[in-house]
Amino acid sequence: MTQSAAVIPSNFNPTVYEALESADNVIFFQWDLTADTFKLRDTSSKHRYALPNQFNHASTQLTLGGLVHPDDAGMLEQYLHRIYHERRIRRKQYNISARLRSNKRPLWLWSEVHLVTYYQGRHPMMAFGNIRNIQAEKLWQERISRRANTDDLTGLLSKGTAQLRIRAALRKMVPETGSASLLIIDADEFKTINDTFGHLFGDKVLREIAQAINKNFRQNDIKGRIGGDEFIVLLPGMSNADVLKRHCSALCRRLSLVLHKDGKHHAFSISIGAAQYPAHGQSYEELFARADEALYESKRRGKGRYVLYQPDMSETSDSNDSPLPDSRPIQTESITELQARIQQMQTTITYLEKMMCTLLEAKK
Repeated sequence: MTQSAAVIPSNFNPTVYEALESADNVIFFQWDLTADTFKLRDTSSKHRYALPNQFNHASTQLTLGGLVHPDDAGMLEQYLHRIYHERRIRRKQYNISARLRSNKRPLWLWSEVHLVTYYQGRHPMMAFGNIRNIQAEKLWQERISRRANTDDLTGLLSKGTAQLRIRAALRKMVPETGSASLLIIDADEFKTINDTFGHLFGDKVLREIAQAINKNFRQNDIKGRIGGDEFIVLLPGMSNADVLKRHCSALCRRLSLVLHKDGKHHAFSISIGAAQYPAHGQSYEELFARADEALYESKRRGKGRYVLYQPDMSETSDSNDSPLPDSRPIQTESITELQARIQQMQTTITYLEKMMCTLLEAKK
């Protein structure tokens, strides 16, 4: 029995169009603007949207009924506003990128909606359109954007992106009513950490610092890595010096550590310098310079602490900084003493182990 040969089309025909539409995840719809009814063209085709084949009160269902993501519904409202108030042409094309509700996971799918509107006189009568699933494209774009805007090692904002966003946030503020605090966070003696434990271990420490910064501050705070071991945070709306001190002291305590690897030990801490908008400056450059002066003062006073900028840092009393409770400022001498004490304890433990082994053998 001979098998019938496949029919190969020589021109575009409905079968070819349907195959292309299916491959491109496109569905077509008709929106009767006078009756406000919405209808899919092919009710038998499979798609991932939670769109009924046909429904009434379409304008309300689409904007307020949960079929379009709340953050994107405004685009559809803008389309309706334009077709009813901008009547210069009888046929108008309109494109929207929005998240539509899915009938599977994920709950929302990024989609591109194309609309062609027809008028009778000045009255919009009918809209035809298609919906194309662009979820994969959007996720790829977001991934590329995220990689461009974030620091690969820590996941915080990159230096350039952090600076841009901080500048943009400050430009929106009004000195009479706006407030913010800028922090510069620096890892103390980080070169020694790299030299002692290696750069891979140092990278791990930087990631731990970033995680602590994320946990310690709010989601809407702008957090970035601006240097090898230097970080920056802008806290919009943070004007209370006591609350700021509490947050920064908590971060200092969280990152006051003794690092261990392969029998080596080293104390670790961070220093924080802070400046406040508008008291210490209104631009990024002014606030950064003041916070940098405060950071220098923090290092001068012994590291491992937080200092808020004062007009004359040399005469600022210690009441404006927050050393770690019940601890001396971390200095080179105290680190050396700590290492010697640990070594002595290890020697003692080794001696006790040998003594125990000798006693056990004597009992046998």
